[in-house]
Amino acid sequence: MLAASLVLAEAAAAGQPGATPRAGRIYKWVDEQGVTHYGEAIPPEYRDQGAAEMNRRGITVNRIDPAATPEQRRALEERALREREEQKRLFEQRRRDAALMNTYTSPREIDEARERSLNVPIQAIRTLEPRQKKAQERLDLLNKQAAELQKAGKPLPEYLKEDIALQNSEVDAMRLERERHEAQIASIGARFDADKQRYMELTAVSPR
Repeated sequence: MLAASLVLAEAAAAGQPGATPRAGRIYKWVDEQGVTHYGEAIPPEYRDQGAAEMNRRGITVNRIDPAATPEQRRALEERALREREEQKRLFEQRRRDAALMNTYTSPREIDEARERSLNVPIQAIRTLEPRQKKAQERLDLLNKQAAELQKAGKPLPEYLKEDIALQNSEVDAMRLERERHEAQIASIGARFDADKQRYMELTAVSPR
């Protein structure tokens, strides 16, 4: 049956004007009714559905995959994006590992570098603390004066209102500055802890 179909396909293709079949090849495809067809060229309306390429003896030598659906193309694009991101992550990890091994020779050196880096924000907080304390004391004094005037039923002078507003701004600014230094301390600690852990993983050295 197959051989007869191939002979008919060859004859049909030979009788088609302008046909340019690939020498020695027959294609097999299925139409929308599920009927199998053979020919030396796949009709345009079936080229996206997949087909089999056969030799003259009816042996399949190549399979033509159907065109990807929009969902399949999207899935492939997402997979390719994930793979690129993973490759980028691995490249960055290798770069950081190389820098880590070139910078330190022991976990102790990482601890020492950590302490040096922490010294800057820690010292900044120590310098800020007395100023912060004085600013808060000044604000407390102004608020106390305002409370006494209000208790006595007297209006607050404009200068006192302005002083309280300015002092509040100063106290808030110092609080934000301290929070920034504290966040820096936390960030430095986390970074060096991660570096030390990674260094020990790369060198299989126990912490000291």
